Amino acid sequence: MQITETIQLEIGNAIPHGTPDETRRAVDLWKEVDGWFDGRPFKVENPISGAPEVFRISLDAAPLIGLMERALNTAGSFDAWRLRHAQDETVPLTGHLNITVEVVEGSEAPYSRYHAAAVFIQTLLLGVNLSQPGACQFLATRFVGKQAHRFEAQDFDSKAFYDGMQSARENGWPKIDSLPFSQVWTWLEQIGASEKNTVIKDINKVLVDMLKIAQQRYRYGARTAMLVANQLEMLMNTKREQDMTHLRDRVSLVLGQPTEAADCFNELHRLREALFHGDHPVRRPALVYHDADEEVRQQLAQHNSGVEKAIAVVLALVQDLIRHRAECYRFSETMSRG
Repeated sequence: MQITETIQLEIGNAIPHGTPDETRRAVDLWKEVDGWFDGRPFKVENPISGAPEVFRISLDAAPLIGLMERALNTAGSFDAWRLRHAQDETVPLTGHLNITVEVVEGSEAPYSRYHAAAVFIQTLLLGVNLSQPGACQFLATRFVGKQAHRFEAQDFDSKAFYDGMQSARENGWPKIDSLPFSQVWTWLEQIGASEKNTVIKDINKVLVDMLKIAQQRYRYGARTAMLVANQLEMLMNTKREQDMTHLRDRVSLVLGQPTEAADCFNELHRLREALFHGDHPVRRPALVYHDADEEVRQQLAQHNSGVEKAIAVVLALVQDLIRHRAECYRFSETMSRG
């Protein structure tokens, strides 16, 4: 008899940023997600033995969707709901997901099932935010269920995905679309996004780095800048080059020429060099807060930093790979004499 367990992910802060239109699209997206996982095969690597394992995953996202619909119907948008929460602590941001994990092939130990659930949550976060950047965040999370006290859930913010999309809109480049979740998840399965704990393929390195960026809260620090620069170099196969000129040329071949406002490559290169040599200021970890005066809100609403622009490029490149069902770019150079 196969072992099946339902693990609840409680999300203390489940409402991301969103305008009225973005909120409506996010609710529709989550309804698509809710119907996608019904005993769907999910492959992971056992973190202790290294053996491949197969599970069947079912997802009940109705409680989270109910919270999102309440925010939409009552306040008109996620942003308006978040503002109400800042003014009134009884306005909830808490939602939860029910994840049913069935062991098909692998260890029957609780650790194995919770590991599968954790990797599924990571992959789900990527899938939703590659479908509509900024539509998914899991903050102040904890597992609820049998043996749950033994395991810590992971927190991931939607900020980087949302800010990247906003930067692209404001600067007129690159083009970032909304993609069907089914298309994104099929691609994630195609590249084996969940199957290894230590990844070797460049595209999976890029996705794992996305998760690390999503763990960065409030401000983009040195770690984020380094990760984004590395993501671009892996995607464009320009590692170990002295500057980003060649990288910029290759990105332009894929996404078109950047607008002047969106051209982040020199800025990102200078930032990375300053970080590498210790010439950049270091910020203290900041207090995360959910209310601010108007002046600070306006400052936080600006999406013009080199890091945000670079995140937009990474999102656009990965979406391009998804649309073409590819996992890498190949560049060739030819010469002939007439």
